[in-house]
Amino acid sequence: MPEAENPATTRRVLIAVGAASVLVVGYSTMATMLLTKSSASPRTPAAPRARPVPETSPAISLPPTPSSAPVTSARVRPADAPTGRATAGPYLQGPPRHSATAASSSPTPHASVTRAGLLVGSMIGLGPADRPGHRLRHRDSVARVDAITASSSSTDRMDSTFVVRAGRVDGHCLSFESGNHPGFFLRHRDFSLRLDRVTDSALFDQDSTFCPVTVGNGIALRSVNYPDRHLILAADRIRLEPVPARYATTFQVLDPL
Repeated sequence: MPEAENPATTRRVLIAVGAASVLVVGYSTMATMLLTKSSASPRTPAAPRARPVPETSPAISLPPTPSSAPVTSARVRPADAPTGRATAGPYLQGPPRHSATAASSSPTPHASVTRAGLLVGSMIGLGPADRPGHRLRHRDSVARVDAITASSSSTDRMDSTFVVRAGRVDGHCLSFESGNHPGFFLRHRDFSLRLDRVTDSALFDQDSTFCPVTVGNGIALRSVNYPDRHLILAADRIRLEPVPARYATTFQVLDPL
């Protein structure tokens, strides 16, 4: 008769077999999941969302707003001022065209201008008060100060002679026409004084108009369109600088040579 099995031993065997079965099933499931995951295609990352481009308005070209500033003074052109247009200095254009003399219809200059000896229509010379024997003259279209006396050449003496004209934009001020090149006036350009042919433009009329200011026994010349600037002598050249009249070059009105 076979030996009877111990119940406790049988129970332990059954528990061990069940645990082993659970482990086997668990390992199988895990292996299957890992194989499935590794065989699957890698996930493609999502493309970044593009930011919307804001719509831009088309460019618009607007004309400048017309100026509403009132005109404070009208252009005054004396009847004896010759007309013409310039493209270069007098020495590059050949002999200037002479104009017939006509009576001036410009307003009468201020009394102080007359007392300074600057009479419209008169021929004068201008010499710096601190440089006896020197005169304002034009040479190669540039205004400068040189030593000029009665013994100088006729060209030098005529280059230092100017005809007083009523101011081209202000009859109380003055403009200076060349004595040997009619139709050419002293004017400032780039703040340097030079001799240019008259043009039919408001800018030329303004640049060639100077207001004399009495300083001691002479006059300083103030720009009409730059009222804070006066003519000064710098290294034999004449410039328009922002200095008071008392610091500007004082000119003596001289007889022509």
